[in-house]
Amino acid sequence: MSQDLVIHLSGPDAFDWSVVERSSGQRVASGTAQFDALPEALPVEGVDRTLLLLPAERIFATRLELPARSEREARQAAPFMIEDELAARLDQTRIVTGSKDEDGKRWVFAAETAWIDGVMEALGTSLVRPVHILPDAMAASEADAALTLADRSGDVLFWFAPQVRDTAQSMGGAVDAGFFNHVAHALVAGAKGGEVVVSPALGLAGPGFKSITFDPLDLRASRWTNERLGLLPALGGDGWRSSLNWGELLRPIRRGAIMAAALAITLAGLMLAEGFYYRFQAERFDTASVAVFRNVVPEMTRRVIPAEAERLLRERIGGLGGGEASSFLQLTAALAELTDGNERVRIDHIRFDQSRGELRVSALYTDFADFDALSAEAERMGINLQDEGAREGDDGLQGEFLVRLQ
Repeated sequence: MSQDLVIHLSGPDAFDWSVVERSSGQRVASGTAQFDALPEALPVEGVDRTLLLLPAERIFATRLELPARSEREARQAAPFMIEDELAARLDQTRIVTGSKDEDGKRWVFAAETAWIDGVMEALGTSLVRPVHILPDAMAASEADAALTLADRSGDVLFWFAPQVRDTAQSMGGAVDAGFFNHVAHALVAGAKGGEVVVSPALGLAGPGFKSITFDPLDLRASRWTNERLGLLPALGGDGWRSSLNWGELLRPIRRGAIMAAALAITLAGLMLAEGFYYRFQAERFDTASVAVFRNVVPEMTRRVIPAEAERLLRERIGGLGGGEASSFLQLTAALAELTDGNERVRIDHIRFDQSRGELRVSALYTDFADFDALSAEAERMGINLQDEGAREGDDGLQGEFLVRLQ
């Protein structure tokens, strides 16, 4: 028997909870509770997921096509896409992205970091993993409606369909019932002529309006499939989306065994991470090495591997009376990798000192702090930079530095 624990924040310090059987769509149990007086235990036997409905007015939610090739790039791009729409400062806001759907778009949620952390901490002992978080207006929405207007105990929830919202605009929220009449026209205009589904209590009728009696939010939310919920961002943190609670699993183990196991796992993890790191760095330098070789030997059009590129370049430098090609290739490859995508540091020219095994680089900086940032990134990559000074010039800050491999 598959059941949902549905928790809906009904106030700043209180929440409604219910256990819903998914197959029948019926409540098995329900109640209310205060954050400072949580029940000792909720009837969660048979529950295999938690749906946490948060007030829509506290969550910014939108659906975007992000310019990203990976989950990491999507997380980095999202804040810049919605920054102008947020009321709070970025450093106080948690912005999370969901998985890409079949249309190539992702859900993006944003909420005040301190608030969402406080909610998860207060409810932590009552939740059953996996935990899926969504705005209550989203749970109330009708799939085929351009705009859904639903009554919520004195407030009016509103939720727009993605196709009627401009890029980065919030999909929904809530307004006080006493203020609703002042904004109703603007909300309906936002539906752009599409169907508007409304609660009968709101008294809206006419062409384009469809009045329905809404089922309770917990029952509506329980109808969401795991696939649909899986596309939503993990606003509470990725750990809550896992069905395993490692804390509970490890609790019966004695303290000594926990410490030993933790130490072994940590050492193994460090060794594995180190292996992946050096392999990743080697692949990056190999790629950059081939790129440098092709710049030096443009007539070579066939595919070459890094070792062959080094040998051919060594032969060419030797034929010119030069010396070791390996260090030159490694240094230029390292410099290319270091400055790739860095628009604040522009390389003017480089000179290779064979006797010292170093590159002398002339560059243009946007700001005096740019070299410090570049040096920190170089240290992380295993490259040593030595500052040779900077001065203001006609084209900006002109600086020189030496590049050596550690």
